Amino acid sequence: MGATAACALTDARITGWVPSADLLVTVGTMLVVLLMMRAVDDIRDLDYDRDRNPDRPLASGAVSTQDLAVLLTVGSVVVLAANAWRPAVAAILAVQLAYVAVMVTVERRTGWPSGDALFVNYALALPVQLLLNGFLYAGLLHSTGLGPSWSGAVGVVVAAFLFAHFEFARKTTRQPRPGERTYVTALGVGGSAATAIGCAVVGIGLLVAAARPWSPAALVVVLPLVFPVLAALRFRRLPRWPYGLAAVFLLTGFAGPVIANLLELL
Repeated sequence: MGATAACALTDARITGWVPSADLLVTVGTMLVVLLMMRAVDDIRDLDYDRDRNPDRPLASGAVSTQDLAVLLTVGSVVVLAANAWRPAVAAILAVQLAYVAVMVTVERRTGWPSGDALFVNYALALPVQLLLNGFLYAGLLHSTGLGPSWSGAVGVVVAAFLFAHFEFARKTTRQPRPGERTYVTALGVGGSAATAIGCAVVGIGLLVAAARPWSPAALVVVLPLVFPVLAALRFRRLPRWPYGLAAVFLLTGFAGPVIANLLELL
C-alpha cells in the first residue's frame, strides 16, 4: 500500500487518495509475488546457503528446487489469473515474472553472475523491483481511470530508493564475517554507510519535491529520516548498522505517503 500511496502522492492529478476495492487484489497479488521472490532468492543463493546457512529448507534438502519450481509456476498462474480483468496491470506483472524466470535460468545454467558480485546482482535485481512498483502504479491508475504520467512514475523511483537504503544498510558492517557478502568490500565502511544514508535522503527528497512540497500533509513523509540519522549515530559505536532501524525506516517511509494522502482529505 505504501508504494501505491507514494505514486498517488506524486501524481499531480490525484489528491487525497484512499484505498479502493482494487487494492485488495493488488495486496493479495503482492503477498503471493513476494513469497515467490523469496523462493527465487533461495534458489539463487543455494550454493552460498549450503556453506553458510545449511539449516535453510532448500539447503538442508527439506524441499527441492523442483518443489520451488512448481510453486513458482502455480503462483504465476494464480496471480496472472487474478489480475486478468486488468489487462495493463497483468501485462506488467507478466513482464516481471518473465524477467525473473530468464534471470534465474541464465544464472543456474551459466553460473553468472557470481553471488559475490553484489553490484552486478543488485543491478540485475533492480528491474524486478521497478516492475513490481510499476505494477502497483498501474493498479492505482486502473482504479482511478487515469493514464500514466511522469509525476506519478516518480513514486516508483521513490520506492526503489527506500528499498535501496534497506539493502545497503543491512549489508554495512565494520567487521565482515568470513565469506560474508557486504558492500563494505567494495565501498569501504564509510562509503557503504554513506550510500545507505544517501538512498534514504534522495528517496524522501524526491517524494517531497514531487508531492506538492509546500503542503503540510506532504511534509509528513520527511519524519522517517530520523531513523537513518539515529542509525548512523549508533553505528559509530556498533560493529554493524542497526538492522532494526533500517527496517523501521522502510516501514515508516512507506507509511508516510499513506498518512499524507489521508491528511489531504481534511
